[in-house]
Amino acid sequence: MTIQIAICGGGNAAHVLTGLLSSRKEYSVHVYTPLGDEAKCWQDGVAQAGGITVVTTNGKVLGRPSSIGSDPSAAVAGSQLILLALPAFAHESIIKQIAEHIPPGAWVGALPARGGFDLCARDILSRRSKEIGIFGLQTLPWACRIQQYGQQVMILGTKEQVDLTAWPPALANIISSSLQAPLGVKLNPIASFLSLTLADTGQLIHPGIMYGLFHDWTGESYERPRLFYQGVDASIAETLQQMSDEVQVVRRALEAHYPELDLSAVRPLGEWLQRSYRRSIEDSRTLQSSFTTNRSYAGLPAPMQQRDGGFIPDFHSRYLSEDVPFGLLVTRGIAELAGIVTPVVDSVLTWAQKRLDREYLVDGKLQGTDIFNTRSPQRYGYVSLDQFMLEMRYLPHTDDAAAVCQ
Repeated sequence: MTIQIAICGGGNAAHVLTGLLSSRKEYSVHVYTPLGDEAKCWQDGVAQAGGITVVTTNGKVLGRPSSIGSDPSAAVAGSQLILLALPAFAHESIIKQIAEHIPPGAWVGALPARGGFDLCARDILSRRSKEIGIFGLQTLPWACRIQQYGQQVMILGTKEQVDLTAWPPALANIISSSLQAPLGVKLNPIASFLSLTLADTGQLIHPGIMYGLFHDWTGESYERPRLFYQGVDASIAETLQQMSDEVQVVRRALEAHYPELDLSAVRPLGEWLQRSYRRSIEDSRTLQSSFTTNRSYAGLPAPMQQRDGGFIPDFHSRYLSEDVPFGLLVTRGIAELAGIVTPVVDSVLTWAQKRLDREYLVDGKLQGTDIFNTRSPQRYGYVSLDQFMLEMRYLPHTDDAAAVCQ
């Protein structure tokens, strides 16, 4: 039986997914990309190259999608699996565009989910919550870059394992076992989206390194782009460690308040690096060396823009524009509900919101005018921890029907 898959997106991850999945005879892959002329570019590229080539360390894989277009119905209607290979800021608008076309029993998943994906998806799909499953990956399985749009993409590095969760929770095991072979990465089912949100390492790494590299920037140009991961010095590593420690405080407080809660997947940053990149890290003795000697990170530059023959930081790159409102602010919102103070996270957020020209934190609380453009619990009206935990059903329940697990 052929399984129909819809891939929503037009960037690096969408290219990898399209090439890998459409190379397998059991899948019929349909690409939905509504932005600008992306669909036309994809169509022209695939026609010219005969498909999408994924260059991996083990060779090349060629796949050809069944369709590429900007009509959500054409891609999504009839699809059993819908993959959102999109920046987190696009999740809400794309789910709204495809919602009416999602067939009963379908699985809708984000790669990666980032913080609060379930709040967003369940808010939009609330009336169909008993017939649509949602899932998310903690992080993208690969570091990848498009080489020729609509034709070829290269996988620079693959994580050794990636966590996955789902709603209803019973779906996590089923989806993990179904996807890990075609994606080429071990998928670990974990207990809940709460775990996935708190365990999101992008929310620490990206804003944390940006803060470390550029918090004292005064407007000067650099001769060349600064290295991002290999630019982690001892001071930046300390900031990252302190941010990770604060997330662990939140984890322990939640586990103490709700003994039945499983947050074992919320690992310290250094432990996550070892699990994800064990074979790529040459020197794992410190957090700093785990970044700077990671072959999968080698040579990757910080987000920068050209100016007057030099380079300046790009503060509106996804490392801040995505990982702050759809990552770090979500965790910070949960900490606030739990009454946990996070001084280092707050320092990074205070700096980042100025660079983004946004207002999130005001007088130590998430009450700024731009909260409604985030996925923090406060955006969705949660004012107490118990209300949040019960309404989002993060605590184990025995009465949750697994209607979409077939």
